[in-house]
Amino acid sequence: MAVSTPTKSVAIDCFLCFTKNATCFKLSGRKAIKENFQEKLNNIIGQTYQHELMRRDAMVCRNCYSRVISVNDFIEKCKHSTQSFLNVSVCKRGALSPLTPRSASNIQLPVLPKSRKMLKLDSVTVDCVSAVNPSVSPVIEHDYVSKPLSQTETETENNAVLDVISDVFKEMKEKNEEAMLDLRSQCQSLTSRTAVFSSVLQKYRGITDLLDNTEHFLQDIILEMRKRVPLLLEVLCCAAIPANGKVAPSLIPILAASYAILMKHRFHNLSAFQRLTTAIAIKGGLDDRAQTRLNHLGLTLSTSNRIRFQESVHDCSLKLITESLKSNPLVKITGDNLDIYVKTSKLTSEKRNQDLHLFTSNVIFSRIATTDMSNTKPNVEANKLTADDVLLTSGSLKQERLAYAYSVLLARILCKLPAFQSYKKLIPEHLPHEYSKKMEAKSLVYPLPIQFRNEAKHEDCLCIMDTYEDQLIKMFTEAFGNTDVLRKFGVPVGGDQLTRVRLQEAKNIRCLSVTPERRLDDLHPIVCEMWHNKQDFLEKCFKALYKTSNTPPTLAYFKTLLQRSNVNGKVKGRFQPHFDLLMTVGEGMITEQFMEFFNMEDMDSKPQHRDFDDLSHQPKDQQKSFLLDIIQKFMKYFGYGLLETPHLIPRRNEYQERVEKRSTILVNGQQFIIQTSEEKTCYKEEDEVYNYCMLLCHWYLHVIEMHDTAKEGDIHRAVLNCKYAIPFFYSHSKLSKYLVENVNYVLQTEHLLSPLQSLRVLEGSFVNTIGGKGKCVESDLVQEHSVCNQKSLIRSLGANKTEKSISRATASADAIAEICSQMDNCLQIKPKSGRHSKTVSVNNQIIVSRELRKIRPFQYIPGRKCQGFSSLHPIPVTTENVPNMKDWINHLIRRLTRGQVVPVEEDEEEQDDWEED
Repeated sequence: MAVSTPTKSVAIDCFLCFTKNATCFKLSGRKAIKENFQEKLNNIIGQTYQHELMRRDAMVCRNCYSRVISVNDFIEKCKHSTQSFLNVSVCKRGALSPLTPRSASNIQLPVLPKSRKMLKLDSVTVDCVSAVNPSVSPVIEHDYVSKPLSQTETETENNAVLDVISDVFKEMKEKNEEAMLDLRSQCQSLTSRTAVFSSVLQKYRGITDLLDNTEHFLQDIILEMRKRVPLLLEVLCCAAIPANGKVAPSLIPILAASYAILMKHRFHNLSAFQRLTTAIAIKGGLDDRAQTRLNHLGLTLSTSNRIRFQESVHDCSLKLITESLKSNPLVKITGDNLDIYVKTSKLTSEKRNQDLHLFTSNVIFSRIATTDMSNTKPNVEANKLTADDVLLTSGSLKQERLAYAYSVLLARILCKLPAFQSYKKLIPEHLPHEYSKKMEAKSLVYPLPIQFRNEAKHEDCLCIMDTYEDQLIKMFTEAFGNTDVLRKFGVPVGGDQLTRVRLQEAKNIRCLSVTPERRLDDLHPIVCEMWHNKQDFLEKCFKALYKTSNTPPTLAYFKTLLQRSNVNGKVKGRFQPHFDLLMTVGEGMITEQFMEFFNMEDMDSKPQHRDFDDLSHQPKDQQKSFLLDIIQKFMKYFGYGLLETPHLIPRRNEYQERVEKRSTILVNGQQFIIQTSEEKTCYKEEDEVYNYCMLLCHWYLHVIEMHDTAKEGDIHRAVLNCKYAIPFFYSHSKLSKYLVENVNYVLQTEHLLSPLQSLRVLEGSFVNTIGGKGKCVESDLVQEHSVCNQKSLIRSLGANKTEKSISRATASADAIAEICSQMDNCLQIKPKSGRHSKTVSVNNQIIVSRELRKIRPFQYIPGRKCQGFSSLHPIPVTTENVPNMKDWINHLIRRLTRGQVVPVEEDEEEQDDWEED
């Protein structure tokens, strides 16, 4: 028997070409798995050998690998081309268009020209018979009908994907896996309407719940997934967490969004997340088309639901006002005009560009005043009130309280010097007052429906007041069943100076009406608010101290030096840039005063004052007392606290000088010359630089005092600030509008109103929208922010705005802005700001201090000039002008207490809240 020759077994590297000693890739390797090589191979050979090849650890060489990839791509291209050919057929030229079909009997067959050229495969033609055959779809090759008539390619692909999803769902049900069934049951339980079992996506659908929970909404979603659908959370985490296992904070919104989109598709009521994203889209100004795209992606609400969402915000706001009135009937209304220029997309005779003059309002609930306080007006004889009742008097408790506040503000500046930094911890960060704890609480502020009224017209002002009456009567009736509470306590109304005057004039027109509603008795008193008072105070400061000449050390000089090009002297148009410049220059001036007072050569040197001792080893109470005492001496030295002339110079810089005189007489016809001498009172030349800088420091200190008072919500200091500001306004002009408003505010709160009404007016001047110590702002500033939010949403409406759409948008503006603000906090997104978080830059402060050290403005040098400011005094009102000021204040008091109109100056450039859209 013949025996075959034994052969040596050879290892095969590539199972396709049996190549030996070649560079190969394993089918189970990273490269093959990443590029789906096994799937492409199965697509070519048509059979599935995946498990067997994987078991034998098969490999493929580089050449075969690339050929399989190329062949697979060619097969896919052929399939796609074939599908496109079947979906799109082309008729050759001369055939009938499908838009104008005719019967087959009337068709004349075109004569085909003879041609030796062969038709290419890509120029698809049909036979003439097919053009006659009605079973063939005649589609011409023009671009405007290139899509198939029956079904688009996108719909075909969508149907194919839906089939895949259906198949997966059927396979899952057939497998009957316990984990999948549990997941289905868990997701079904989330759709429950019962409060105990419902999802947070349904609990937070209401606008109130959404506002209260936005900051932790995403975290609540993740916790719900962990508790209610843990398998789904595990699957999403496996898909989202990278290979290194690092879990970043950005994963929380991604998981929450994925879960929210899936659950919203399962049950339409689970839409809290979509309401949140819709608010963000509205605030961002996305148009309807963009929001519709996001809605189809499952991210936002549909257009109709978005409209209902905005309307629900308005309805919810009115309901919340009514519910809050049941527990606290003491409210205040603030109002302001909203002017915007609307451009029409297409100008016609009917549709023109128009000016919209609207009026917007907020309702603020009391935090301090209670219904059990005395509401009896004081028995004050108005004709006995004088200027001394509205001005600060020397040595009074009120003057000492204001001086203490000044000393703390000055101490904060002093402790920035290196030699005094150890005393910084002794200075209180917040000035306490009687109602500090209550003013820390978050205020309840709700918007009222916008009114299409122009406050510049008396008839519209009457309509505004009538609307207030109707709304208050409706809400109080719903809350208490009648209007007795409204009649008893009334509602104060606040606004800027123009709003206060115009609404008061409208109310005076109705003073002889029969019913309380027509007399507008429930709307009392009408007062001016504090932010506009501060704004006008800053305006008067720049009118007195800002001119275009760059004479050092004026504001214009430092504006150029610090490159503050956005400062032009018009504060009402650009409040913040002017405020920042005054803060920077004013703090530098005060620092320079401290260096002169303590005989310091530079900021790093030690003080050389005779009253200054190093008390670092002394108890803290003794250190604080010493620091405040020496600041009191500083204030007396420079005349702070009562607008006194600084002790550095004589009252009028006067001195006595002997003057020689010669006279000629005739005696018996002879002429004799007689020489005599006498003393004459003369005045030294003024130091104009010193006067300018001293006056600037007075203005600056009172601005930061008003600013700090607003932050703390100190209602007693608010009255003191108004009293102290009266001489400043008078120094500008005795017809100054806010001179009248400050006198009126002091009269109302201290002499004419009942204790309850006075407290309501005072606490209503400040609002704490976020809660916390030192977080209060002026109520009319909150109203200005509401106007900005409403303007933003009005502009996002596009052209041809209707009153209904404007009302809907403005009603939801504040709520949407609050949702976006809380969402920024949740996502830790820093707010975009047009200015620095600190109004005083360290680098700018160093530049100012260096310049002031060179000039030494607080060393009194007679005869030193400051171009353009030769008539300034170191204090706003000199001693000689005090009697005239008091006479004019007495005149204002008489007219205000009688309800008469007070003449005021007209601004040269009246700037309303105007914006072009």
